[in-house]
Amino acid sequence: MSTSQDWDRAAEVVAAGADELRGAPTHREIRAWAKRENVQTKAMWPKVKTEMRKQLDLDYDELAAATVAAEAARLDAAAADAPLVRLCVAGDAEVSTYAICAAADDRQSWYGTFFDDDRIFDGSDESAERSAADKAVFLAGKVREHLGVPALRLVIESSHPDISADMFTLSGNRHQVQVRVEHVETNPAVALCRAPGYRTWREIPLQKLVEPAEVAS
Repeated sequence: MSTSQDWDRAAEVVAAGADELRGAPTHREIRAWAKRENVQTKAMWPKVKTEMRKQLDLDYDELAAATVAAEAARLDAAAADAPLVRLCVAGDAEVSTYAICAAADDRQSWYGTFFDDDRIFDGSDESAERSAADKAVFLAGKVREHLGVPALRLVIESSHPDISADMFTLSGNRHQVQVRVEHVETNPAVALCRAPGYRTWREIPLQKLVEPAEVAS
């Protein structure tokens, strides 16, 4: 399709879906609609968002930001007295590896080589560390499920100065994990990035990742 045809298609599909789009409670319903209409592609999606603003005065990005912020606020409230997990993370772009381990016991660890389809790692140092931290959020989510609690607190210890908690708001909301990042100089995960072989998260006794004072009696 030409660019002109793309714009015509975007205008038509938004007009046809106007009632559904106006009634969408969050951006996720809009994304589901876009996927169903096959307009979530790289070429079409920006045009569809523009048409939503033009025709419906509906700003998808604002709705998404508001939804994520509201979910984060609810998570903060739920996590006020939640169990605490503290994980060290590191990514090594030079050898395309990552490592996550318990801050108190680096034997409880998950490390290996990035898969080619890793959604965050792009070959840079920052993306390696960020992908490792995102995996830590996933792991904390598995701890939360194992404990059967509605929310969990996670402190990520990273030696990379550009890693911040707001990078993981979406992931934290998804896994019901409140994320805080602390920058540290001593980080056992760094050495684990060069450890031979690999270790999966399924080999970790999840209960042992919970801070001792936080484990229910």
